[in-house]
Amino acid sequence: MFTGRKQIENWFYNVVEKFRQKGAISPDKAMTVEELDLPPRFEEAMKRRLGRSGVFVEVDGKYYLSEERLKQIEEMRSARGEAWNPRKKIMTLRLVQLAIVAFLITIFLVNLFVQSWELRIVSAVFLVILLLMIALQIYYLSRARKKFSSQQISKN
Repeated sequence: MFTGRKQIENWFYNVVEKFRQKGAISPDKAMTVEELDLPPRFEEAMKRRLGRSGVFVEVDGKYYLSEERLKQIEEMRSARGEAWNPRKKIMTLRLVQLAIVAFLITIFLVNLFVQSWELRIVSAVFLVILLLMIALQIYYLSRARKKFSSQQISKN
């Protein structure tokens, strides 16, 4: 049926556009699947997640688009996209920290055999960078928690 999220999204917005073009945007202007020229899988999708979303509403075998519900879902999606942004930053920081730790271990092992003051300076610099990244990660975590808790309070 669909191979990716982008395909599903494109299909969804094509269907939304068909409803708008035909004017099926209120209960009194509802139309059948045939009138809207929708694919057969539309009715199958309405029995599953698409129907539960409330964007397309069925009235006596006819369908109309709920613009209000569509707007709510789009607002939720954009808010969720913003909420994921700090998680991506934290994950990136963790990966960079892992690379720095691996590099530091390598430098310390080499320093056991070479014992050079240049290696000690380089390892000290990377240790400071690692500590700064840990502080930055704590900062992002605290911001994400504050944002999450404020969202939970506003929902209640």
